[in-house]
Amino acid sequence: MSLSASQPVTPCPAPVRRRRAASARLVLAALPLALWLAGCSTPALHSTVEVPSRYANAAEVAAEPEVAWWTNYGDPVLADLIARAAAENRDVRIAAQRVQAARAGETISRSWLFPSIGLNGRASDSNSGYDAATRQLIMDTKSASAGLDVSWEIDISGRLRAGARAAAADTVAAEDGERAVRLLVMTDVATNYFTLVGALRQIDTVRAIAAAHDETVRLVMARQRAGLATPFDVERAQTDAARAHAAIPPLETLAAVSRHRIAVLIGDQAVNAARIVPTNADIDAPPTRPGQPAELLERRPDLLALGAQLTAANERRQQAKAEWFPRLFLGALFGSENVEINGVGMGSARFTSAAALLTMPLFNAGRTRSINEIAEANQKEALLRYEDGIVRALEDVENSLVALDQERQRSSDLQSASKTAEAALGRAQSLYDRGQIDLLPLLDAQRARLAVRVGANDSRTQQLLDSVQLYKSLGGGWQAFEPQPASAASAPTPKS
Repeated sequence: MSLSASQPVTPCPAPVRRRRAASARLVLAALPLALWLAGCSTPALHSTVEVPSRYANAAEVAAEPEVAWWTNYGDPVLADLIARAAAENRDVRIAAQRVQAARAGETISRSWLFPSIGLNGRASDSNSGYDAATRQLIMDTKSASAGLDVSWEIDISGRLRAGARAAAADTVAAEDGERAVRLLVMTDVATNYFTLVGALRQIDTVRAIAAAHDETVRLVMARQRAGLATPFDVERAQTDAARAHAAIPPLETLAAVSRHRIAVLIGDQAVNAARIVPTNADIDAPPTRPGQPAELLERRPDLLALGAQLTAANERRQQAKAEWFPRLFLGALFGSENVEINGVGMGSARFTSAAALLTMPLFNAGRTRSINEIAEANQKEALLRYEDGIVRALEDVENSLVALDQERQRSSDLQSASKTAEAALGRAQSLYDRGQIDLLPLLDAQRARLAVRVGANDSRTQQLLDSVQLYKSLGGGWQAFEPQPASAASAPTPKS
């Protein structure tokens, strides 16, 4: 249904017209209030997930988790790589472009709240007839006009305002999505860096053990020549030495792949991966402060993005409900027109036109109802996604806490085992040199030392990886690379 102010109205007596006008004014006065009340009745969904007061696998700590967590490892190379990745990574830059697009979409949605002004022009040349006898045009009319066209939809139902708020929430979700990508890239850099450090440490260990096995082979062959060892002893020693050397290529591959991945993460190319040289200092997993579970809702950017998406879905549900109510359009045209008939100018005339149009759906074969059903379904889906994100985030933290705690216990046991294995190997070597034991116990002691040292190195690396996973689960770090507000950046530094 549409009503226009320019439509003709059948004449009626003055008293009737006055009563109708009074009724129309009353309806128009009550309409905004009715629409506002109807809009307020649209339910906005919110999460009902109960966040626990503390983590089950961590002691209660009042201090908040670290923001620049990578500095706790005391490795300047790692800190530099993370800073480069946060600024130069291509995935981060792609996410930044999505933010720009979302902001432009917000501007578009907000623009519908304001009038639109356009310039239009028209020119025509028409002939009304031709006299064959005189071979002259009977009427030649030329006209040209130009004017300003103003149109404006008055948002009486709040539909446009709800759309603008939804677009603003989409922008917030895109910004949080960019932060989530940055956090993922930062933790990927740390994970691959510690994998590289662990691989290099393991290579040094395996090479040292392989060298020891080579020395054992040399000694056994010497004892064989002296008649103190059998060919079987030599073959056993050579087998263990070859096995130790065979463990080196996979570690070299792991180190190279980790370097390549870091190079790409920092916006470089794999061909330049050799420039990435880790520090030689020993790196240990620092103690962490998980803080309170409720802080996840403010720290993890993926949860912030899901919350913003729920806000957008609530607003679009409001926007869909407004489709049931009338829409009011105002329009005006201002301009002038020049007319020329048979070459004679008729002068310039100004024109002004104003109109109002009120439309309201009466029947559209269920389209409006379906629009509302889609919006309601999307709203419920957004709520479920948000709640699922919360419980998964809590699960991630609990898993990371358990893994890190158990790996620390494993590392402690392996360190003790490594010391006893070294002592046992020393005694076995001494006994073998004095001829008190044969080669088999010595090789067994060497294999035990190899297994324990390799396991200890692996556990140390796994501790570092588990600590990075915990920081990732806690969601911090992206704040350190947030752009500073212009006012804060330009503020003068206070004098001491």
